[in-house]
Amino acid sequence: MRKIIEFFLMTINRSTIVVLLVFGLTSAFFLSGCADPVRHTISRPFIDAPIDAETVFGEATLGENRSEQAIKDIKVPDLPHSGPLTLDDCLTLAPKVSPALDNSDQEYLGAMWSRWQAITDFLPTVGMSYGVNRGTTVSNTSFPADQWSWSTSVSQPVFTGGRNMANYLLKQLGLSAADVQRVQSKEDLLLAVKQSFYGVLASEKALAVAKTAVVNLTSHLNVARNFYDVGMVPQNQVLEAEVQLAQAQQDETNRQRDLTVNKARLNILLRRPVDAPLKLKDELGHPRFPLDMAECLQVGIRDNPEVQLGRISVEVGAKNVDVARSALYPTINVNYNNNSLGGSGEVRDAERWNMTATANINLWEWGKAKAGVEMSKVSLNQAINGLTILEDNTKLEITSNFQNLISADRNISVAQKAVEAAREDLRMVTERYQEQVATNTEVLDAQTHYNTAQYNYYAALYDYNLSWAAIERTMGRRVTTSGLAPLARTKPSVAERELPVEQMPPVPLLNNQR
Repeated sequence: MRKIIEFFLMTINRSTIVVLLVFGLTSAFFLSGCADPVRHTISRPFIDAPIDAETVFGEATLGENRSEQAIKDIKVPDLPHSGPLTLDDCLTLAPKVSPALDNSDQEYLGAMWSRWQAITDFLPTVGMSYGVNRGTTVSNTSFPADQWSWSTSVSQPVFTGGRNMANYLLKQLGLSAADVQRVQSKEDLLLAVKQSFYGVLASEKALAVAKTAVVNLTSHLNVARNFYDVGMVPQNQVLEAEVQLAQAQQDETNRQRDLTVNKARLNILLRRPVDAPLKLKDELGHPRFPLDMAECLQVGIRDNPEVQLGRISVEVGAKNVDVARSALYPTINVNYNNNSLGGSGEVRDAERWNMTATANINLWEWGKAKAGVEMSKVSLNQAINGLTILEDNTKLEITSNFQNLISADRNISVAQKAVEAAREDLRMVTERYQEQVATNTEVLDAQTHYNTAQYNYYAALYDYNLSWAAIERTMGRRVTTSGLAPLARTKPSVAERELPVEQMPPVPLLNNQR
């Protein structure tokens, strides 16, 4: 250690400080644009272009005008057209107006500045002090009454045991995590939009069924009253019809309430007035799902945002081990000091400078540094276990949603046949009742069966579309009828660094066997 210090003291002169400054700035610029080679797919220059705001709130907070008035003047974009909104219309509009996505943008912006803080650890620090010491003149001396001083110091870290590099890589991982969290927030928002969109459609279908039931039961009540008036049926049949009609009217009221709440939920996601009129295009369909469960599992483990964050957590744990190990190594700093004294503000009477190279090392701390290393290893093992749990949960969630999709797929076909059978049964029983061949109870039961069959059919359609949306969220990828949609990100994800995009096996389109 003594030889290292003597070497720096003998070789460093005043001009060396310029070389050190150039070296520090060059290193910082290089390091800011190049991360660890293993992570080159997610590296970014430290001075990024302004973030393209994905939200209306982001345009105010990430733009040049960040005043409170600018935020108040935000105007929500108009609807894309005057006709019924499609699912794609809602999915396009919601990310533009979501404050949740703006929060993710702010987290990303904070991560950028945090990385810049880590970069400054590689750069020299400069300090300066300027002052005056005023007093009385001592007799028989040449010292002036006022003594002005001006000192300048420059400090450049040369070796920190790898702590600065590890901290920089930690901040780089934090930036990558913030980028993945932006994707995660957007996926959560899109799932919420899909749930609300399908919820509105399902509520509209349920309300239509309830209204139809009220009309049918009202007609049946009129027939029962006519038969009672002419003495063909007892009064209890009229009372039974009135009770059934009252129940149907209550169901209609409840369905109308559900529809209003679901529309309000979707309006909020679109940043529209909660009671604004909302017309949607009926897209509660039954398209063929193009992937099998094995392909969903493959894509989910690779692209799921939570799993990607888990992988980043493992890398963070590994870098924390490096940070803890840096306490076992010495630190070397080069310092330059320039001190000037004078009797006036120009400070020109006396000047001296010196450069020092200092190496510091903790020789004995009773195993404190070793304990820190072991603690970081424990955290790393916990991160690895957490990643395994995330992958297992993702597999289970994909399996559950896929089985729900299959179940709803089968229920749709069965429920459709049940609707046709119940409709025909109701028609036949109603005609038989008008001929006084069937009983009042048979008519009411047939109406109940018909309503239930319709509800089951639309519930199966809702479950099918919702399970489709849930699978997309778990996989982190949108699925169209022709296969996987391209990733919205322009840069490879963390999960893709070990398997470049051009080497990723394509997901084939399979025929869905029903």
